[in-house]
Amino acid sequence: MSRVLAAFWRSLSSQLHPRMMGLLVLPFAATLVFWIAAWIWLWDPLNAWLRSLMYGRDSLPMISGWLNLVGLQRVGTLASALVALMLLAPLMFVLAMVLVSVAATPVVMRHLSRRHYPEVSAAGGWSVLRGIGVALGALAIFALGYLVTLPFWLIPFAGFLVPWFWWSWLTARMLRFDSLSEHASAAERDLLIARHGRSYLALGMLVTLLNYVPPLFLVTPVLSALAFGHFSLAALRELRAAGGAASPPIPAPNPNPTLER
Repeated sequence: MSRVLAAFWRSLSSQLHPRMMGLLVLPFAATLVFWIAAWIWLWDPLNAWLRSLMYGRDSLPMISGWLNLVGLQRVGTLASALVALMLLAPLMFVLAMVLVSVAATPVVMRHLSRRHYPEVSAAGGWSVLRGIGVALGALAIFALGYLVTLPFWLIPFAGFLVPWFWWSWLTARMLRFDSLSEHASAAERDLLIARHGRSYLALGMLVTLLNYVPPLFLVTPVLSALAFGHFSLAALRELRAAGGAASPPIPAPNPNPTLER
């Protein structure tokens, strides 16, 4: 846990750098555009569809029975608006994460590499196809898990814990790969992810707590990239210092230099 806390505190300091502060424009602009577009084009159609699904003639018996069980049959519009918000909020978060993954994380990693980890050489390389594959796989699991666990939001405290877990899981799943792709070799990346999988999830849970503190949720995407960057580069530096499996071999000195002629 000390590694996680150290990476988080370092990310707070790095966030104050002017270049990193400038990156905050990305999630802010994405959030603003998303909610304006959602209000204009999605909110009314989504609410109407949900009311029909929950209370109309074509409503599903399972949904109607569940609404009656939890006492939401009489609140109609409020219930559909709540469900609509529960569906739209993760879309906003996913949009911010994708923007950070594609546009901000490479800038963050170059910044951290130059200022804090110049001795950690780049042994990897960004693979567009691998990056897309990781992102799509993570988003598919996130979407399925999020939808399946929506009913748990109505259980006391679960409305806080369930989305927090899924946001944290998605953050860890995407950013652990992004923060290692350029500097770690494939073998180093796989080893570090296997070794620190729980720590990556714990770090994701720590940074996504800011989503519950307006307006700090606007800082979460870039701060997350910084935190994962610090964690990954520090772990990679330690792995190489300890002679990790993927470290480049050091040639043994030739005992008889004359043989090289």
